[in-house]
Amino acid sequence: MTNLERHFRANGVFPSQWIREAIREGAVIADPPIVPGQVQPNSLDLRLGEVGYRVQCSFLPGEDGIQRKLDRFKWYDSAVGANGLVLERNQAYIFPLLERLALPPTIYARANPKSTTGRLDVFTRLVTDNGQTFDEVRAGYHGPLFLEVVPRSFAIRVRTGDSLGQLRFQCGDPHLSHQETMSLLNTEAILLSHDLKVLRTQNLPQSPSHSLVLSISLSRKHETTRSKESTVGYQARKNTSPIDLRAVGQARIRNYWDRIYDDSKPVILEPDEFYIFASKELVRLPPQYCAEMVPFDAGSGEVRTHYAGFFDSGFGYSVGSSPEASAAAVVLEVRSRDVPFLIEDGQSLFRVNLLRCSEAPDQLYGADLGSNYQSQRLRLSKQFTATARDEDEEEDPADYYQPRLDFTA
Repeated sequence: MTNLERHFRANGVFPSQWIREAIREGAVIADPPIVPGQVQPNSLDLRLGEVGYRVQCSFLPGEDGIQRKLDRFKWYDSAVGANGLVLERNQAYIFPLLERLALPPTIYARANPKSTTGRLDVFTRLVTDNGQTFDEVRAGYHGPLFLEVVPRSFAIRVRTGDSLGQLRFQCGDPHLSHQETMSLLNTEAILLSHDLKVLRTQNLPQSPSHSLVLSISLSRKHETTRSKESTVGYQARKNTSPIDLRAVGQARIRNYWDRIYDDSKPVILEPDEFYIFASKELVRLPPQYCAEMVPFDAGSGEVRTHYAGFFDSGFGYSVGSSPEASAAAVVLEVRSRDVPFLIEDGQSLFRVNLLRCSEAPDQLYGADLGSNYQSQRLRLSKQFTATARDEDEEEDPADYYQPRLDFTA
């Protein structure tokens, strides 16, 4: 047993201080070295390398290994360059990452797109050499990391060092059991209703598993708004200009999104269209816990509800603040599969699993980390304007960077 294994023997998801120690101990290797901003409360941001491969199709390396698969299915490669590289819609790319791993035998990892990546409808999956599953890094893995990137709604411009995905390190099984989940809900303010009342187990739909079943919000009637028609969602437009991932706050909302307004009617999701909605419930994660979203639940409909499903410790939580002031909505990245699908306000649509941390992180989401989505309600990715003052578009509170908390009963 290595020194790293002796120290990291507790069951759970690694907190930020353990991630930094894993880097110091050589479990994570990077060139150039990892910078402090990559370490999040429960995850490590992964950076794109200097070249991208346009490939014929998505694939898993398997026994052949990544290089032999690239030799067979690569169409061309492109240097990212100082001006970045534009990735076209619905085209598959493979990027070698700047990080590689040398994990001890008892430590494994799981990957997920970052929140901004998911909200831009960019589909990413982590690939390991000889890997036979996406987004899973087996315990004891030594080798390089690769990221498959498929922009769906918008073309994007990327540069070396951009982070589209993140990695969580784990030991044992960090999932809370059904009994542990129910006990936590009855002792901590984990979930709040849309009118800011703390939800306990008796107020929630029953789930056969340890998951929390949450619903979608298509109404803002409980909010104080400045316009007669309030935005409850967005539908992505197609054939738009590329979005530069580093151009924060530079894209105009109306050039990329059609608004869905609160008119007290259900919404019909069209097949293969991309939508942004928010959850009816608000979430608040204390330091000892993090969470992940189940992206697809066939029992709730043929709908994918999330790409970026990691929630760090401290999401919707603020030391010294009341639950009502800090709790955050879950932003849903929705794509219907195969058939049109009807959704209604308050409809149960997705599940969230709570996980224990090996130790409370020494930094929490939203606390001096430049976190973009703390205490969010309905919120597009950070590349879009903080306030919408387009010439022919009425200003709407959903466009504001800061969430509105002035709910009325």
